[in-house]
Amino acid sequence: MACQATIATPQALAGIGLHTGRITTLRFVPAAVNTGVRFRRVDLPDKPEIPARIASVVDTQRSTTLGNGPAMIQTVEHILASIQCLGLDNVIVEVNAPETPLTDGSARPFVKILQAAGRVEQDADQPLLSITAPLAVEGNGMALCALPADDFRISYTLSYHHPAIKPQFREFPINDATFVAELAPARTFALYSELEQLLKAGLIKGGSLDNAVVITDQAILTKDGLRYPDEFVRHKIMDLIGDLTLTGRRVHAHVISIRSGHTLNVALARALCAAAGIA
Repeated sequence: MACQATIATPQALAGIGLHTGRITTLRFVPAAVNTGVRFRRVDLPDKPEIPARIASVVDTQRSTTLGNGPAMIQTVEHILASIQCLGLDNVIVEVNAPETPLTDGSARPFVKILQAAGRVEQDADQPLLSITAPLAVEGNGMALCALPADDFRISYTLSYHHPAIKPQFREFPINDATFVAELAPARTFALYSELEQLLKAGLIKGGSLDNAVVITDQAILTKDGLRYPDEFVRHKIMDLIGDLTLTGRRVHAHVISIRSGHTLNVALARALCAAAGIA
């Protein structure tokens, strides 16, 4: 088994939150063995911490939000995926607002500063989660299943009833190399037809072509072109990785997704925890 690890030095970055539109500064800080990943709201009295665990999930509308009492932190999936795939286990993420920075809409900026922070192995084994039988969750025309496997792999089918988005399928082994090169740069995206509804719901106040790809019926709008021909399915895989880290362990399974989003991703994470007897 691999050893747990934390970062060697603190690192910080700042940016706008996708949904709140607020400028947020976050700081990655080393943490002791078996701490796991915790978000620390340094702007609140007593600096409450929110564990990145399935029990902390309070909302999955368009992003994953964690809470602990009155303290909440929104849009955590890109950060969690980056920490997980760089082989880190114990990290405190200090945040001075209720949402993390969206940066350019991808996980790439988080990867860069975590790599700059360095990695230190610790004297304990990484906690693993493996299954002995298939698990499945479904709803609203979406489905997710996890099959027993010796490592972590994701197969994802993306399909929208939209003239500008053709169906996309990708499968990746989930590790440091594939995440950094194939998944982390993929940006969040939104349908133009949904933007008014999202704004009325109080969301995407910080969204722009600087941090998202916008899709109209006729075209895909992005400042610098797509980073991959199938950037959308890659981003969905990255989101799924982030949501599954909420098990608090390193998942060993072949996860197969048909159009899943945060709500179903979290449902599978919860089912995996239940199967493994994890609270």
